[in-house]
Amino acid sequence: MGASNPLTAGSQPTPETSAIIPIGGHSQEQQHQSSETTSTVALSDFSAHSPTLFSSHTIASLLFYQPITRIVVVLTILQSLLSVGVNFPDHCSAPSYTLYGGEFLGLLISPFVVPLTPALLESAKQTLGTALMLAMSNLVSFGLFEERLTMLFRGGRSRRGNTSSNRNSTRIFRNVVLVIVVLVMALRELAGIIFNRAVGFKYPSLYFSDSVHECNLGIAPFLFALLVVQAFLPDDDTDTSAPPPSTTTTTTTSIFAFRRIYVQVILCLFNVIPKAIFWWAGSGLVVGFFVSFGVAYQRRMGRWGGKVKTTMFYEKIPQKDEHEHEHGHEHELVWQDRDVVVVALGVSTDGHQDFYMNTRTNNSNVNLSKETSDDSDSDMESALPSSPTAVVSPPALPTTPFSTPMGHSKERSTSYIVKRFGGYVLPMVVGLLFILAALRQLHNYRPDVSNDLLNSSIEPSTPFLLTLVMMTAPRRDGIAFIKQTLSSYLDAFPDADESAHPLYSRIQIIVYTHITDHPAFDEAKIFFDNIPKARRHVKWVRDEGSEKNQRKHLISAIRKVGTTEDTVYLGIMEDDFPFCNGGWQTMLNTIYDANQYVENHCGVFVTTGGSGLIFKRSVALAASFVLEQDELAKRRGEVVDAPDIALQKCMLGQHEYCSSCKGNMVISKTLLQGHLGHDASTSGGSYSPSQFQCGWRHPFNGMYDTHTF
Repeated sequence: MGASNPLTAGSQPTPETSAIIPIGGHSQEQQHQSSETTSTVALSDFSAHSPTLFSSHTIASLLFYQPITRIVVVLTILQSLLSVGVNFPDHCSAPSYTLYGGEFLGLLISPFVVPLTPALLESAKQTLGTALMLAMSNLVSFGLFEERLTMLFRGGRSRRGNTSSNRNSTRIFRNVVLVIVVLVMALRELAGIIFNRAVGFKYPSLYFSDSVHECNLGIAPFLFALLVVQAFLPDDDTDTSAPPPSTTTTTTTSIFAFRRIYVQVILCLFNVIPKAIFWWAGSGLVVGFFVSFGVAYQRRMGRWGGKVKTTMFYEKIPQKDEHEHEHGHEHELVWQDRDVVVVALGVSTDGHQDFYMNTRTNNSNVNLSKETSDDSDSDMESALPSSPTAVVSPPALPTTPFSTPMGHSKERSTSYIVKRFGGYVLPMVVGLLFILAALRQLHNYRPDVSNDLLNSSIEPSTPFLLTLVMMTAPRRDGIAFIKQTLSSYLDAFPDADESAHPLYSRIQIIVYTHITDHPAFDEAKIFFDNIPKARRHVKWVRDEGSEKNQRKHLISAIRKVGTTEDTVYLGIMEDDFPFCNGGWQTMLNTIYDANQYVENHCGVFVTTGGSGLIFKRSVALAASFVLEQDELAKRRGEVVDAPDIALQKCMLGQHEYCSSCKGNMVISKTLLQGHLGHDASTSGGSYSPSQFQCGWRHPFNGMYDTHTF
């Protein structure tokens, strides 16, 4: 009666006090020994708040003391040295090599190749110093990801806690990395198919030439994927492994106080400085986004370090019925004290369970709380308080009959996952994709070559740089395209009075026919003879004849022009393929790039079929002999290639007369001329009016043995 309620007596509130109350079958001596052998959760070995994050000791630990990172380091060293010794690979992996060349082995080893040879460095567009610095940066970044994610997969506990828990978290990280690697490589190849071959023939707005050519070397996409996975998981400032503010010695102005995620974003973006890796790294971001859903699901189920918090309200404490215990029956839980909270569960060596209760002298409703983790197989004794009065956060516990009572709720709820993805992960992925796209535009930007540079850099002593031979013959129903096509050419030529123009006397057009009765030819000649620019730059050549034979037509045109005109390039054009808007300048850019980067090229191909084949003059004359052989073989009744296919194969180096051209073909990314004669072909065929139009993917774009500019 004389005892007063400490919660109501007096005007001053009673300070909150805590005590650990043992409940179970152990003696006080055993419980005292247990409390003496426990310790608080150790800090992470490489905490983001640590001022030694970038020390040499930490970097060495990241690279050589973590299992998966150590494997990646060893594979990178071995494969890079192998590429120097046996010269494999001698070029970057890309979808063009896998889709057309079947080089799947090159794709599999590409993450572990550091370009060290001149051929690889040129293909990767890097210097030796840049390649080595990026390799070291990426390996350190990978080590940081392994250290962070394995800790989270252990439920936020230190690596020093338990060996089996370490192995389990390492296994989870290894499996996540393997899934990411497989999905990234598959998505990268799929992107090359979709955005090059699938849409390139009909949807120019969705066509991206570099989707099949972009260099794929290094582990950058896997780092971007792990970055997204880590972004979903708890932040550094909520990490239980981080030192409390009262004990940390790092000042808030230190660079090491940056959140780990920012440091790792910067390390990932180092990869986009020397070259464009939009498709390679972008595949990693997309894969990482979807892998995060899998990680979220596992943690939502209480696995992979995800904790499940269960809450029930009681007003009694458990009392054990000694009689029932002696007969082996389960004791009945009779809860009496409503001011009791379970904060830790210890598992003793003899199989008994000890409940450590934290009592608080307050008047609020107190619930029974317990966190469990399906992956928690660590030693629970290491997580118990070292003193009877210490209050610690509950450690992750093995699953028990108390894990899923009625009324439990998940710590990582569905609403939390949705908010995390929608409010943090998705904006980060979109932002990084925007940065990658912007840098892709910056790296791929190529200014137009000037007329002065073009004139002075390509055999300036040769009278003509470029001679375009427009082939024309009568079409069915008298349809003619000469005027429209020739006008598109002349639009890019200098005017008759611009004699100071660098290309004024170095480019010309020859309209050629071998048909005597060709009214459209005569009409066009009369029309353009009244235009000063046309009189200056256009020549009209007619060989008498009446046979409509395209092969003979080409042979006579190439030999007549090739033997009488001293020109660097001789281009074969058809009269129903006018230049697209900007197509002329792009053709000049392609010719210039061919001279700068492909020393032994035989010409450039900028359109399709028999138009846009711009040969070096000597190669064009060799191609005329290929056509002549085919004509003789046809007379013998043999099956031969169509004339335009024969010319294309010559430029590809697939004929003995043109063998020096093999591997040296230069093409434009898209068609630089559009097709007008879809229903008036001289061969009698017809096409859809939407086929072979401006901006379409060049038919040879993506072939690994061609050079695309």
